[in-house]
Amino acid sequence: MRPLISRHGALYAEFAEPEQARCAYVELRAQGYARLETHSPFPLTAEQEHGPHRWTWPPIVVFALAAVGAVSGYSVQWYANVRAYPLNIGGRPTHAVLAFIPMTFEALVLFAVVACFVGVLIVLRLPRLWRPEFEIDGFERAAIDRYWVIVGLGSGGGDLERTTGELRSMHPLRIVHAMDDA
Repeated sequence: MRPLISRHGALYAEFAEPEQARCAYVELRAQGYARLETHSPFPLTAEQEHGPHRWTWPPIVVFALAAVGAVSGYSVQWYANVRAYPLNIGGRPTHAVLAFIPMTFEALVLFAVVACFVGVLIVLRLPRLWRPEFEIDGFERAAIDRYWVIVGLGSGGGDLERTTGELRSMHPLRIVHAMDDA
C-alpha cells in the first residue's frame, strides 16, 4: 500500500455538504485519479462503505505464517520426541500424532497472531505520531461536520496546477496543499 502523500504532497479540498464531497470524489475517480481519500463523519460512497473486494497481501501472509507455525510446531515436537530424546514408556509410540496436535495448534495461532499484529502495524504505517493533516486548521471537524477529499499528487495522482483547477471547479470551501516532511 502506497502512502497517499508522496514527495509532491497532496491537495486537501474541504466541503460543507456530504453530497458535494461525494460528487467530487466520484468525478475525480472517473477522471482517472487513483490516489484519492476522504475524511468524513461517515462513508461517502458505497465503495468506501463495503471496502475492496479483492484479496490483499495481509491475509495471505497471515495464512502462510500460520502454516509455517503449524509445521514448525509439529517439527519441533517430532524432533524432540522421536530423534533427540525418544522415551519408551509403557510401549507407547514415540511418534504419537494425537499428542502433538494441541502444541501444533498453539504454534499455528502464535505465528498467525504475530503476523497479523505486525501486518496491521505495516499496513497502517504505525507508529506514526504526526501526519500533515494535523497542521491544517479546522481539519478536526472532519469527525463532526466537514467533508474532505484528498488527492495525492505525483505518480497515480495529478499535477498541482491541473488538479487545483479541477478541484476549484467543484466549489470547495477551501483547498490546501500539504507536503509530508516525514
